[in-house]
Formats: sequence, structure tokens, C-alpha cells
Amino acid sequence: MTETSHSKTHKDDSNTHIKGKKRDRSASEERLINAGREIFSKHGFDGATTRMIAKKADVNESLIARYFEGKEGLLIAIIEKFLEEINHLELPYPPQKTLGEELESYVRQRLEYGCGHEDFAKIIFVQALVNKQFKKRVRETVPLQLDERLVSRVQALADQNKLQPNANVLELCQDLDTYMDGIFFFERILHESSNEELIAQTVRFARKYAKLYEKT
Repeated sequence: MTETSHSKTHKDDSNTHIKGKKRDRSASEERLINAGREIFSKHGFDGATTRMIAKKADVNESLIARYFEGKEGLLIAIIEKFLEEINHLELPYPPQKTLGEELESYVRQRLEYGCGHEDFAKIIFVQALVNKQFKKRVRETVPLQLDERLVSRVQALADQNKLQPNANVLELCQDLDTYMDGIFFFERILHESSNEELIAQTVRFARKYAKLYEKT
């Protein structure tokens, strides 16, 4: 074997080794994120331990500190993953013919999804309220952004000339997003309103709000 071919072979082996390590790390991170979401939801942030999470993920406990800088960092990574999953999901209903119908369909599916992950949402709310450092890290790591799926749907209605000429699609979606975050926290988390009550109240708001922008 020539010196050149030997060097190339060594380089190829090195690259394969690096890629293998990256795959191993990615797989371990994925297992820790999935295990963390389950353990946090079941035991809360304080009740969950890194040992419990590592055991569930079947990895070495030290990897939580190495990959995520501890339990808090793991929770932030879970939030990022959770939001990423939502953004990649297609809305489970077809585009609606009017803004009122679109907003009603959207708030229904969003609340149903949110209530299905209520335990995890509570952990995030609590940590943000009692832990200033956690809240700061979330702000720096997880950017606030509108649901592009809703923006796209509402923009399509605007393009079809079904909204008022002065309608601002982004402001409309921002207002709805703020309302939904607030009602989920105060009505569902604090007052423990039922799913039916929460959906009925939000649908009423969506219908009335849509009338401000719908073309008559």
C-alpha cells in the first residue's frame, strides 16, 4: 500500500469513527429526551431525578450533564423538541372557507392537543414562575414564534379576498396565540375548567374575533 492510499484509508476510518460517535450521541440524546418527558410529566421537575431519567433511557447518568448541562438543560431540550414536533405536524382538518370556521377549527385542535400534554405544560409554567434562571434560559434558547400553519391558512383566506383589506394576518394570529396561551393557563391550569368548558369559551371568542376581519 502506498503512503497516499494508507493516508486515505486512515482518514476514511477516522471519518467513519466520528460519524459513528455522532450517531451514538444523537441516539442517546433522543432516548434521554423521550425518557425525560415521561419522567418529568409523571413526577414533576423536582420529583424527577437524573438517575430515574437515565435508567428509563438505559444510558449512563453522566450523559445528562455532558449533553444537556444537567436536568434543567434537559427540560429545555425537551421543550425545543416538543415545539419542533408541533411545527412539523399537519393541521388535522382541511382548509376552511371562512376565517370564523378556520379559527374555530384551529382552537379546537390546539386545545385538545394542549390538554393531552397538560402535565408537561404545568411543569414548564411552574419552573418559569419559580426559577428566574430557567425562564432566562428558555427565553434565550426557545424563540417565541407564531404557528406558521395558522399563518399560512389565514394568509390563504386573505389572498382569496375573504378578509378586510386592512387585515394584518400576523397581528391577527398573534392576538389569537396570546389569548389561547392566557386562557389555557388561567382557565385550565389554575381554575381546572373542563375540556368542554374551555373549548366552548375559546370557540365563542374565535367566532366573535373573526367577525372583525371577515369581509362582509
